[in-house]
Amino acid sequence: MTTSGHTGTLTWYTVGDESARPLLMIHALGADSEMWEAQLPVLSSMRRVVMVDLPGHGNSIAGTGPYKIRDLGEDVLDVATRAGADEFDLCGMSLGGLISLWISGHSPDRVMSLIASNTAPRIGSEEIWQARIDAVTEGGMDAVSEQALARFFTSSFASEHSDIFDRTSRTLLATDPGGYAACCAALRDADLRELVEAIRCPTLVIGGTEDISTPSEESVWLHEHIPGSTLHILDGAPHFANLEQPQAWTAVARGFLAEQATA
Repeated sequence: MTTSGHTGTLTWYTVGDESARPLLMIHALGADSEMWEAQLPVLSSMRRVVMVDLPGHGNSIAGTGPYKIRDLGEDVLDVATRAGADEFDLCGMSLGGLISLWISGHSPDRVMSLIASNTAPRIGSEEIWQARIDAVTEGGMDAVSEQALARFFTSSFASEHSDIFDRTSRTLLATDPGGYAACCAALRDADLRELVEAIRCPTLVIGGTEDISTPSEESVWLHEHIPGSTLHILDGAPHFANLEQPQAWTAVARGFLAEQATA
């Protein structure tokens, strides 16, 4: 399925019982919906999973940038509406987590619960993201792939799990440079530190002790500023925690979603 919006034409997919409670999942920068593959067997048995490819990622077509977090959030909300998910559980990783925080703060009537994984209300700095934008604009995805992959996984992961590492690398390199740069601009400009205190839905914050991009201290901060939230830090997990520690990450998410099913 596709939905056109502010940021381009977004492709989205559904897996699971069409009558089940929806779970909207948003991937990280430089990834696509396939990053949730290891989680789908479990999560699709509990929910109707709706996965969206962000603009320029996966099968989505990027519109003209730069983007704002509001643009991405509104487009993802349009996807949820098109998928028939007026209310939904929400899960986002990294950039997807930042978008999820925005959606939860601005559309509280639609978000039943939130999983904010390996994310923060302010990721990196203006200088870091502008340098990334300049690099990809001048040299394409090859110019940023090595640096990005080093942040996705721990140093030993590439040799121990070359299949997952290589697939993630191919996905990153296949990302449209224009869409990637436009999403980097959204990250450059976004600061949701005031917004997160308004989030009132049941929230699970997941972090990793080896996460370079959004260190576990950021996860602790989120937990402390989202009232009633639950915090789980995965020992040894990097930024792409659900890929490097799929069983542990899925178990934490499953337990949280099982609790929400009875809420």
